[in-house]
Amino acid sequence: MRYDGEHKERTRLRLLTEAAIMLREDGPSGLSVVTLMKRQGLTHGGFYAHFKSKDDLIAHALDTMFERTCERYLTKTRGLVPAAALSNYIAYYLSPAHINKPGQGCPIPAVAGDVARLGTLARKRFEAGMVKLQRLIALEFEGLDRTPDEALTQALALLSELSGAVIMARAVKSPAMVRQIGLAAHTAIANRLGLALPVADVPAEDADEPSRPAQRQHLSDEAATAEM
Repeated sequence: MRYDGEHKERTRLRLLTEAAIMLREDGPSGLSVVTLMKRQGLTHGGFYAHFKSKDDLIAHALDTMFERTCERYLTKTRGLVPAAALSNYIAYYLSPAHINKPGQGCPIPAVAGDVARLGTLARKRFEAGMVKLQRLIALEFEGLDRTPDEALTQALALLSELSGAVIMARAVKSPAMVRQIGLAAHTAIANRLGLALPVADVPAEDADEPSRPAQRQHLSDEAATAEM
């Protein structure tokens, strides 16, 4: 059966959404093309109608991750003055809801270590996505009377602090230690930037991508049989 261009694009988007989750949760070695296609009700051969190779898939999945992350940033900060925008995003980033869902969170703490060992294409896509997020955050610092160069530096420093804290928190077992790491980072950032940062958890359902079980349960019959 032949499908129109819109159907093919929808299928490609579903594959990229699932691949982005798998890459953040399991790393490049855990991103199996066969498993990816099965989860979307497709055969292995259909993969090459959408991507040239696994490396091509990873590059586009990185684009998808950062697009969603930038969209989430804009959602979290919409309508807020710069200081409140930064406070709100930092509170979200360091919350257990974000820390405990690597498959749906910011790609920087989730895949940076893996991407460092990949090829040039993946590293370029990662850097491009990170710079987009950096520039969005820098706009808030410009609103706090930093020069454009200072704002970019502050935004990069903030992303480094946030992602480092999340990496540490994800590596420990105790929920108490997870919260302690988040609180320590929160306090240090607040003191450095002169922001009043309330420590508040973001509800676990605050994610713009469905969890895997929910995603699979809502696959349509059409999606389950699509090849192109």
